[in-house]
Amino acid sequence: MPATNVNWPNPQIQDSGYPGQFGVPGAVAEYGLRQNTQGQVFYVDPNHVDNNNLRDGTDPTAPLTSVATALTKCQPYRGDVIAVMANNSWQYGNSADGNTVAISEEVTITVPGVKIVGVCQSGQGVYWYPASNAGTCITVAAIDVTIEGFFFSEGPTFAGCNAIAAEWDGTTLFGENLTVRNCIFDDTVDTAIELDYSWYCNIHDNLFWKCDVYGISSPVAGSGVAFSLIENNVFHDCAIAISLLGGCDDNVISNNKIYNSSAQGAAAAANEGINTTGGDRNMVANNYFSCLLPVPANGDYDDLNTAAATDAWVGNHCMNGLAITNPT
Repeated sequence: MPATNVNWPNPQIQDSGYPGQFGVPGAVAEYGLRQNTQGQVFYVDPNHVDNNNLRDGTDPTAPLTSVATALTKCQPYRGDVIAVMANNSWQYGNSADGNTVAISEEVTITVPGVKIVGVCQSGQGVYWYPASNAGTCITVAAIDVTIEGFFFSEGPTFAGCNAIAAEWDGTTLFGENLTVRNCIFDDTVDTAIELDYSWYCNIHDNLFWKCDVYGISSPVAGSGVAFSLIENNVFHDCAIAISLLGGCDDNVISNNKIYNSSAQGAAAAANEGINTTGGDRNMVANNYFSCLLPVPANGDYDDLNTAAATDAWVGNHCMNGLAITNPT
């Protein structure tokens, strides 16, 4: 799944003329991950016996130690990719197998057009923990960034974790055009993806397992998420799956699966599914909810979700049929 047989959105340049830039196991291209004739692949592997942040990072046999260092080597729109190698920090992993050092960083991306890819042969992804209690692993303050193939968790040391935050810094840096795909957010994550004044985001094919606060959220009313596509994700018992409040307009939320134990058991689940209150012209279509069709009771379609007045909620699936109205 993550980073295995990845279909890159643009044609790759399969060029063997760059020493040290040969392919990563699991990558779709024989000669590496470049999507530009000038692009570089920077390898990060804190478990490698010869890792060193003083290297240039382009040789997989001498990788960098940290993602933060790799980011300092990237250039805008050069087609650079940061390839992060797998680690054996899964709680049930055998420490005797080695590679036990996870990525434990809180980085800010300010270089547009960068891709950060977890290269892992399993379906779990490359483990990434914060570097402090309730820390944010990745803050995106640049456009056209792609993040894929990671497993985000608080890890064995820290309490709480925010995985990805895309934000406008109030001046010139925007976290727009963000793509997040094939990632997993576990039950120790507080907020998995926070979008603040971020437009044209594409969030698809991710797993949100019991996130403590939000799966996907706009942090405050009026945070202006617009023209974004959220599709084909699984939200399993997140405290709140998707919350796009006032000022979040023209988004499409489709083909997601949202399981909520309270709704499934006909208990109160107020706005724990999808809430687009106060926005405008959002399309919410063909999603699946573990609730009943609208009835005057807890846990039903209207209790689990709330729509903006001008939204179009079309053909959403409940446990006992197809909902054809906006939830109230």
